[in-house]
Amino acid sequence: MVSWTKWALALVLAMACWIGSANAAGPTILRVAESREGSHLFFQDVLREAFKAARYPVELQGISGPGKERYKMMLRTGELDVMWMVRGAERDKQYVPVDFPLTGGLISQRILLIRPGEQAVFDQISTLEDFARLGLVAGMGKDWLEVDIWRRNGLAVAGDVADWRLLFKMLAAGNRSIDYMPRGVSEVMHDARAHPELAIEKRLLLRYRGDSVFYLAPSVAHLAPILLRGLSKLRDNGTYAKLLQKHYGHLKSDLAMDQRLVLDLIDQDDRPAIR
Repeated sequence: MVSWTKWALALVLAMACWIGSANAAGPTILRVAESREGSHLFFQDVLREAFKAARYPVELQGISGPGKERYKMMLRTGELDVMWMVRGAERDKQYVPVDFPLTGGLISQRILLIRPGEQAVFDQISTLEDFARLGLVAGMGKDWLEVDIWRRNGLAVAGDVADWRLLFKMLAAGNRSIDYMPRGVSEVMHDARAHPELAIEKRLLLRYRGDSVFYLAPSVAHLAPILLRGLSKLRDNGTYAKLLQKHYGHLKSDLAMDQRLVLDLIDQDDRPAIR
C-alpha cells in the first residue's frame, strides 16, 4: 500500500513538472503568409480560433513579400508553416491538406477586374458561349488551378506569368494581351482597393466547384489533426459562421451578387458548378 502511494505521488509530481515545462515553453510559432491587400486576415483569424478551440496555443508570425511561387517553395522546405490555397490533387501530394473548406465557396465564385471604361464590352455577354466568342483573354498566374478550368470551358487564358502580382499592371497597361483578371469574391474588393487603376466588372459571376483549404508544411504535419479538430469545433459552435460574416458578410450587397448573371463552369474534375 505504501509503495503504491509513493508511486502515485511520484506520477502526480512528474505530470505537474511536465505540464509546467510545457507551459513554460510557450506557444508554438507558426509562420504564415500575409498580403498587403489584407486578404490574409480572415484566414489568420480562423487559424487562431481553431487552435484556441483545440487548446493548442500558437502564435502566428506573418511573412509578407514573396510571390505565390516563392511561398509554395517555402512551404515545401518548411520555411513557411501554413498556407491557404484552392484545393487541388497535385497540391495534396506536395503539402499536407486539412480537409475543411474555408470560404464557403466564395473563392470559387469569380468576379472580374477590368480596365475602367470597358464595361460595355462585358455588357454583351449573356451566356458562356458569348464570353468564349468574344475571345476575351483572362490574365492568370501559371500555377493557378483556374487556368485549366477556363480552358476546359473554351475561354482564352494567358496563364504563363510566374509572379501573378504583375498581372494588375499588365491589365492596366492595356497592351499586354490581357482583358480581365478573375478574382474570388473574397479577394476582389481587397484587390480593387489596392489597385484603383482597375475597376470591378458589374454584371457577371463565373462559378465553379471548389474552395480553399489550409495546407501545412510536411515538417508540421503532426498539427493537421489538431487543426482539423479545432476547425470542426468552430463549425459546430458557430464561431466559423461568425468569422465568415465578420469578414465577408458585406460582400453580397457590396458586389450586388444577387443581381449578377451567373455563368457556371465545368471544374478541374469535369463537374458542373451545381450548388
